[in-house]
Amino acid sequence: MQVMRYIERYGFRRWYERQLIESHAYLALAFVALIVMLSGMELLSDAEAGVRYMIFLVTAAAGGMLTVVSWRRFTTLLARAEHFGEAATCPQCKAWGKFKVLAQETSNADDPPEAGRPHWLSVRCKQCEAVWKLQ
Repeated sequence: MQVMRYIERYGFRRWYERQLIESHAYLALAFVALIVMLSGMELLSDAEAGVRYMIFLVTAAAGGMLTVVSWRRFTTLLARAEHFGEAATCPQCKAWGKFKVLAQETSNADDPPEAGRPHWLSVRCKQCEAVWKLQ
């Protein structure tokens, strides 16, 4: 779901909380994948050439790739949440996270999740009607 639609439906605070939870789930996945990779590498030294060796090699490679992908996703989600969280305070009334999203940076379906789209949101405070840009 687009950031703008999610914030409109559930509010910024829930979006922010969900981003933090999701990013830390990716961190846990990266940790488990790292253990799988290291276990596969350890078993490679004991395996003889053949099918077992290939299974351990593929397991180690898959664990390594999953570690890298999960780590990138973790850092992207956490950075985006912190980026918007720092700018979510109204410049006039100092209310945090109480705004309506007016517009967001356009993004394509082709943009990879690691792009961290959108990079900015245009918002209006629900209390004092001030308009500012989260960027």
